[in-house]
Amino acid sequence: MPTLVLLRHAKSAWPPGVPDDQRPLNVRGRRDAVAAGLVLAARESIDLALVSPAQRARETYALLAPTLGDAPAPTYDERIYEADPADLLDVLGEVPAGIRRVLMVGHNPGIEMLALRLSQPQETPDFLQMVTKYPTSGIAEIELTGDWSQISTSAGQGELVSFAVPRG
Repeated sequence: MPTLVLLRHAKSAWPPGVPDDQRPLNVRGRRDAVAAGLVLAARESIDLALVSPAQRARETYALLAPTLGDAPAPTYDERIYEADPADLLDVLGEVPAGIRRVLMVGHNPGIEMLALRLSQPQETPDFLQMVTKYPTSGIAEIELTGDWSQISTSAGQGELVSFAVPRG
């Protein structure tokens, strides 16, 4: 069964005059990105990393990847930046069938909306935390019921395995 790991980029800075897609991580964000990597390292390995080309998403992955040991090279996809759930599903629909675990590093509201759309409602602390707030560095791990080409915007196509908000 494929597993999708949705990571909202770590906390970013807001330097004056810097375009949105070029905003870097702030000090806390750099620490949180490493902490996110440690959380991911404790789980099964990632087969494919799909990353927004925005600076803050690129930095998040660059800082967490060394903690994974066998981190895949990132695949940057413009469609992840400023994406809604349908855009993100288009990206995921192109994942080859043999890939088991995909990490997607992106932005709100798209990442949060996709996690909520795919996850069947549950009365678990992780699900309740996720629906309450999906902050920066939030990580949702969702087991999908079909293969990558079959996921759609229909609700409840997966089960939330865990939700974590690592802080460094």
